[in-house]
Amino acid sequence: MGTDRQVKLRVDNLSLSFGGVRALTDVNIDIRDNEILAIIGPNGAGKTALLNCINGFYKPQTGEIYYDGQRITRMRPDKLAKLGIARTFQNIEPVHWTKHSR
Repeated sequence: MGTDRQVKLRVDNLSLSFGGVRALTDVNIDIRDNEILAIIGPNGAGKTALLNCINGFYKPQTGEIYYDGQRITRMRPDKLAKLGIARTFQNIEPVHWTKHSR
């Protein structure tokens, strides 16, 4: 892919710790306009921590996050939602079907 497209989301030297546990250390990512990016890794690698920093659920200790050139680091989730950045939580409860629910 070409790099001439505008950077839509930039994560710059992001670090996040929980007590003595380092979840993210100096993470850098550029996602360009119309680009699809997958974040993969084993359990505990920091995938959800990174997404939670981007959507405002976690506040990183260092680093910056930009969306369309606007600094969004540590912005509240309700403000980010107005920009189109939000998350939902996975419901892990099983669905119990009854004859009346179909």
